[in-house]
Amino acid sequence: MAKSPNTTPFNGISASFTYSYPNWNNNFANALFNAADKERNEAVQDELAWLDYVENEFISEMTEYPEAEQIIKNILDRGV
Repeated sequence: MAKSPNTTPFNGISASFTYSYPNWNNNFANALFNAADKERNEAVQDELAWLDYVENEFISEMTEYPEAEQIIKNILDRGV
């Protein structure tokens, strides 16, 4: 009987893949990434502007902090 041609031992397979973001040469994808980054930066700037507005209009003019004062009073009353 003849030997099978696949009688050599199997040594395995090796493979690798390198994802070269963001320096790959796909102009369409890079344009999408840049647009998303710009949108994200604008959203962050809008949020920071809103926080500045809230702080300037409401928080900076507060002379009392009733919720914090109640928490401190409760702690002191318990003797903790």
